[in-house]
Amino acid sequence: MATLTAPPPATTSANPAPPPGLPRWPARLLLLAMGMNLGAVAALGIARLPVDLVIPGGLATWAGRMTGLLAEVLVLAMVLLVARVPWLERAVGQDRLVGWHRWLAPSALVAIIAHPLLLALGYAGSSGAWWTSLLSLGSTTGDAVAGTALFLLASAVSVRMVRRRLPYEGWHLLHLTTYGAVLLAFAHQLTAGSTVLQGGLVRGWWTTQLVLVLGAATVYRIGLPLLRSARHDLRVVGVRRDAADVVTVTVAGRGVGRLAARGGQFLVWRFLDATHWWRAHPFSLSAAPAGDVLRLTAREIGDGTRALTRLRPGTRVLVEGPYGVLTAAARTRDRVLLLGAGLGVAPIRALLEELPPDVDTVVVQRASRQADAVLHDELAELAAVRPQTRLHLVTGPRGPADAPSSPLSMWHLQALVPDVARRDVYLCGPPGLTGQLLDTLRVLGVPTGQIHAESFQL
Repeated sequence: MATLTAPPPATTSANPAPPPGLPRWPARLLLLAMGMNLGAVAALGIARLPVDLVIPGGLATWAGRMTGLLAEVLVLAMVLLVARVPWLERAVGQDRLVGWHRWLAPSALVAIIAHPLLLALGYAGSSGAWWTSLLSLGSTTGDAVAGTALFLLASAVSVRMVRRRLPYEGWHLLHLTTYGAVLLAFAHQLTAGSTVLQGGLVRGWWTTQLVLVLGAATVYRIGLPLLRSARHDLRVVGVRRDAADVVTVTVAGRGVGRLAARGGQFLVWRFLDATHWWRAHPFSLSAAPAGDVLRLTAREIGDGTRALTRLRPGTRVLVEGPYGVLTAAARTRDRVLLLGAGLGVAPIRALLEELPPDVDTVVVQRASRQADAVLHDELAELAAVRPQTRLHLVTGPRGPADAPSSPLSMWHLQALVPDVARRDVYLCGPPGLTGQLLDTLRVLGVPTGQIHAESFQL
């Protein structure tokens, strides 16, 4: 293991007071709305229970109806979490929203599967013809069967083992079938579920939540990106190879500043050439936006990313975003630690460029070898003109997290940054290493509110 260190910072005047950090009220409002929605389902269940219990198989029938309502509410919450709603993205960050989305997924899947099974059991009553009842349900509710099949497909391709074997764009297209499944399930429940969804107030609530959620997804994932891309007329102006498997793409347009992109954020990029127009990939900005220019740096790990090297100047670009909270706006302290691993150093480099130059900043770049330290020369140039910035390059094979000799172990990180617990920590890297470093930071006493992390993955 080797550590290369830039010269220590010069002594300067006291740092300015840090900003207050990102607002948390949008996350609280979202959780409140989700809680109220679940409470409404519970209220419907309590009201319906005495009615269903008096019929044969009533308990199973009641449970089947409630799991159907619960499944729809949970899936709508999952769609909202990844609808790219700007005020949620700015306050919470995509990593946390996607984490909540994944956390809800098992419960939603159980409810989706339990719904027809319990209904079939209830409708069979004392006859015991459960399988016949299930087939009868399927033959009369084609929309529900199709919706369930789409949900199961989206769930199957999201299993980690399966997703690793799929190209990002293939996984993304298959996962989008969830929107069709939501519409099918909703139509099914407004017809077959009329027994439970009675009254104008209840049906109005049920319709409103679907319109709001799918409306948000349509506006923010389709409408706004198309509008912005047309307005800014983004085009490729340069392609540069930084290493054998790393490429930097520069894009320019008109009025790009109105995108309000910040160093540390990412966009979803779609390059409209003849063969790869249908691919969209999330890439972080590797330089702070300057004028009408944006820049990304990516590693070639699949067909989509390898295609970046073949881009021609003038190629049109569609973008979604910017997204992410790994920005200077999240800072709550006058001292900062920027920690980038692998290509996770790209947003770290852009963030460093945007931080006030008199903020006490330590930058730690992690790479297997010095030759693999992408953008290190640019980091060194930025550190050289920022008197309060120290730069460390940590190399060597990755070892056990609890081994003192491992790169960025608890002992090593504490030696590099003795006052780490009094700093805001920005962290970006591969998911496994990011998780390991998050554990290390917590052991070192860094408060959760001072840690700003995103996983760097497709």
